[in-house]
Amino acid sequence: MEAGRGGPIMYEREEGRLIEYKKSIDNISVPETALNTAILTGFQKAKHEESKKRQSKKWMFMAAMIAVLLISFITSIRVSPVFASYIANIPGMEEIVELIRHDKGMVAAIESDYYEALGVSKQKNGMEVVIDGVIADEQGIVLFYTINTEEKKRSVTINQAEIRNQDGTELEIPTSSSYNPEINEAEFANSFHGLIEYFFQYPSNTTKFILHLEVGGETFELPFILTKDREENKTYVLNETVTVEGQEITFLDVTIAPLRVGIHVKMNPDNTKKILSFDELQLIDEQGEVWSRLENGVTSSSIADDEWMLYLQSNYFKDPEELNLVLGKIQTVDKEESMVIVDVENEVILNQPKRNLFTGVVREGDYLVFKYNEEFPYSFFSQSYDADGNILYSDSSFSTASEGRGTNEFGYHIEHILGQKSPISLIIDFFPEWIIGNEKIKIK
Repeated sequence: MEAGRGGPIMYEREEGRLIEYKKSIDNISVPETALNTAILTGFQKAKHEESKKRQSKKWMFMAAMIAVLLISFITSIRVSPVFASYIANIPGMEEIVELIRHDKGMVAAIESDYYEALGVSKQKNGMEVVIDGVIADEQGIVLFYTINTEEKKRSVTINQAEIRNQDGTELEIPTSSSYNPEINEAEFANSFHGLIEYFFQYPSNTTKFILHLEVGGETFELPFILTKDREENKTYVLNETVTVEGQEITFLDVTIAPLRVGIHVKMNPDNTKKILSFDELQLIDEQGEVWSRLENGVTSSSIADDEWMLYLQSNYFKDPEELNLVLGKIQTVDKEESMVIVDVENEVILNQPKRNLFTGVVREGDYLVFKYNEEFPYSFFSQSYDADGNILYSDSSFSTASEGRGTNEFGYHIEHILGQKSPISLIIDFFPEWIIGNEKIKIK
């Protein structure tokens, strides 16, 4: 990419500034594992505090955001000429790079000139929404946006974000995620940056879209057209079965796209354990470079009870000579113990995994609040049933981590809980038990 008029001087200045900035951060010693745990706990506690004290929620959310920024800086990317050139020459690119520092695949896409600047905007009643640009492939699209306000604000929130074809037909989008610019570095600001991810059910070559946003009570329709050619996916058929502590797992294929890597995996239905999460799944090349799980966004999707797609950061633009999958820790629970049953009226746990992780349960409003004594930064449940097997509606959960050696809490919301037929069964989605896979699966 050409630097443009005055480009070399701008590049040297930006590169030097980035290098010095990185050096100053690299000198800080911070335990990454502890920070990651603090980040997750902070976000989850913030959610709980919202239901109790709005001010407390804001404080915890800000603390979590500070931790996110710090860990992002510590793992900041290598400064390359293309990367520095983008920052120097495309308006708003510094903010975009801040949003994706955690994702090596998206950073590599920018370094490889795969980002497409758009600058599509709409104004309404003192607010402007701008689609700054996109990174798109056959599987999905990532939109980077800016919201400008005439009046300075502490935050803005996107209430709805939908994308469709310009001809009005629906897009089959099984997963999407967005990052609201809730907290700005300044106490009050006129400009907020974020991103929205959409991933398609099937490969798509659609180029004409409309983004529908609801922000601050206003509705915006932003049509845009993609002109960059999209890189084709690289698919590797594996059909390799491994046995990890008695549990059979088959890796069917791997699809490497610019935005992410999809690993198609199937578990033997006769396994004695329910696989919950591949916590340490990684791609490693011949140089030892690692591409790990996505830190934000969707990390997996279900095809069937025992068949998933797992998602990792993409190494598409690196194209190494050798590439392997490494398993590591896999979160599991015995199938016979894969639910927790609670007598709501009497606040008694009737059934749980035999290790008895939960020491008690109480009802607080429409929440079941479980007490436990281990650090575990995941949500335990996402689905529940009444005594007749009817699915119960839940729209939120929270966790609180106490300081020192106190009791931690996880709260699970069930709408109109006292009107539901007890006992209630909660399906375990995450649980602090692991098997260890030492296998290395060759991709190429």
